[in-house]
This record gives sequence, C-alpha cells and structure tokens, in this order.
Amino acid sequence: MKITIIGAGNAGSACAFMAAEAGHKVRLLKTSNRITHDDHFEAMVKNRGIYCIDNTKKGHFTDSADDAEKTFQPLELITRDPKEAIEGTDVIMIFIQTTYHPALAERIAKYFTDDQLVILVPGYAGSIFYNKCCDNNPIFAEGESTPNDARVVEPGTVKVLFKNARNSLSFFPATRTAEGMAVASRLFPAYNIEKSKVRKNIFESALHNPNIIVHTIGQYVMYPMLEYCAKHHPDEVPYMYRDALSTDMAWLMIDKLDAEKMAVLNALGCEPIPYLEACLFRNEEDLNQDPREVFESYKISSPPGPYSFDNRYVTEDVPMGLVLLSSLGEKLGINMPECNRLIEMCGGILERDFYEEGRTLASLGLDELTREELLHFVEIKKVGNDHFNRSSVSTEH
Repeated sequence: MKITIIGAGNAGSACAFMAAEAGHKVRLLKTSNRITHDDHFEAMVKNRGIYCIDNTKKGHFTDSADDAEKTFQPLELITRDPKEAIEGTDVIMIFIQTTYHPALAERIAKYFTDDQLVILVPGYAGSIFYNKCCDNNPIFAEGESTPNDARVVEPGTVKVLFKNARNSLSFFPATRTAEGMAVASRLFPAYNIEKSKVRKNIFESALHNPNIIVHTIGQYVMYPMLEYCAKHHPDEVPYMYRDALSTDMAWLMIDKLDAEKMAVLNALGCEPIPYLEACLFRNEEDLNQDPREVFESYKISSPPGPYSFDNRYVTEDVPMGLVLLSSLGEKLGINMPECNRLIEMCGGILERDFYEEGRTLASLGLDELTREELLHFVEIKKVGNDHFNRSSVSTEH
C-alpha cells in the first residue's frame, strides 16, 4: 500500500521505518517548523530514508548497551508539502500532539479523498475536527497508543524499544468499521486483531488511551521528586515509571481515576476494561499473565524522566484526555472527583486553565447533543436535522 506518515518525531519515524520494512511505499510529512526534530528531518531528507536500531529484534526489551544492528529503509518521499505527501495514497497516519489537531485539520483535510483511511494516533476524538474540514468521505480511525515505543537517538536514526502485541482501533463513522479494518489489518501485525476487540466508537478509544491515567498521575506524583532533585541533586533525574509509579499514592489515585473512567465507558455502552488489563492486552501475547506483574516488568527498562513537569505528559494528556473524560462525565451525570482534582492540581502547578484549553464536547461542537444523539453521531456521522438548528456539528458529507 501507499502510506503517508504525518509527524517526523519518535512515533512517526519508527512507524515510517516499520511500514517501509513491511514492503509499503512510504511518504513522510513534517508539519512543524523549527520546533522539534528539524535536524533529524534534514538528515532523513539527505539520506532519502531512515536508519533504525530495532531492539525488539533481540528480545522484548534491551538496554542501550546491547543495541541491535542499525539498518536502513529508503522512503518514497520526505517532505513538508501536505499536498504532495497525501495525494494518491491509501492510508494516512497522523502522529502529532493532539493539541495541534484543529490547526492541522484546517491545513491538510482538504486533501483527503473518498475511502482513504486516516488514522490518528492518539486521537482523543480529534477525527471530528478533520471531518469538519474535509469535503470528501475518507474513513477515520483512532488509536489508543502507538504501535511501538521509540526514540530518535541521533539525526536520521530512530531506536525502537518495544512493539505492542495488539493495538485496538475505533472508526468514525463506526458504520465503516469493517471497511477500515480490512485496510488497517494490513499495516502492522498489532492492528490484525479479532473483530470483538475493535472499539465501539472513538470515545471508547479516547478513554482507553493509557496516557490519560499513567502519564497524568505519574507526572503529578513525580512533581515533588523533580523539585527535590533540581534543588539538591541537579545531576540526577527521577524515573516516572520506576519511581513515581512505585508509590502507594500513585496506585490509590490510579484505582480511583480508573473507576471513574470505567463508569463513563459503561454509561456510553462501551466495555469498561480496567487500565492494567488493557495494558496487558496491548503489550503481551500471553494474556494469562498477571497484569500488575507485566506492568512492573516494563518499569524496570523504562527511560529516565521526563525532566520537567512542563511536558506533553501533562500539557497534552491533561487537557486533551482528562478534560474530555470530565466533559463526558458531566454530560452523563457521573461524579468525577478524582479526574477534576487532577486537572485542577496540574493546572495549578503550571498556572494554566486546562478546562479552558482542553478538549470538551463544546470544543468538538457536540455539547448540545443528548447522550443518544452523541452516540448516533459517532455511529453514522449524522444526527437529526432538528439538532442542527442549534449546533455547529457538521452533517455527513
């Protein structure tokens, strides 16, 4: 297939390499300028492809002292031009921070064509923005996490540390799930999952994004550790997974937030899967293992940091994830004390109003819909005509 990867950071670079390695014709589009990874992008342009150190070839995890051999995959096109990157391809995969979805949708959605599959990883219901800006009928899909854990280690080279065993997707509209899965299952082995494991709709995918829980709580609990190291041990940095997520406080918060998340999923008619069980499904072939033990094994090999509280684990996953969860809870009449406390505390630390910045049903144009209208909209991309006399949601094209 012909695939466009949008985003030249960690996830986009790794997926571009993996898709090319699997025999697909890959185009890579960088949409930001002079923000991050510019040297990396220029190196790929010069090399006409990407180098990869795929440590999963040597086992589930390997540390950097025992890296796999560096290999190279040529890419069909590496560009900053959306039109030439998107036109004529079968699949478009968007790996950018979800905070930029509305602005990017205005730039690129006009190039989407009928029956292209457009996958947002992660999504947080962002496909609604792209749909509003598109005059044609592509199939939108949203993932919960990237198919791999990777890092750009030097300009032109990405290192893959981990590959998921499975990645669930949802589709928008949900009525096109079978069409979408027929294409997505050919991309990466992780997308070739049982029909029963495909998510019901994009809200289910959004709430099963693990970063809503692990990034937000991990960073909040890590905050005093970061402050202590900065003041007393400036040459050291704590590890979020190893240190913050080893505390009883973190797991008390995880249990409470997870319960609120599952209450919202249940009210939406979706499967309320606990956080740890969802992690086991994504990460392991053997589903008979203890989920907490699997999580603990990941912590051992996790990288240090983040080095500051002001990073995307907070500035993306709180406003895009937790605020969306809170908004859905409010719509459904569910009390969300743990979610709202975490939003307020993280915003207070950074002196930002994440409710104002965040993704809500109102920012998606869906705030006036009833629960039934909301579910009908994500199912078929359309609600009754009476609604559109009082809302900005666009009808099906």
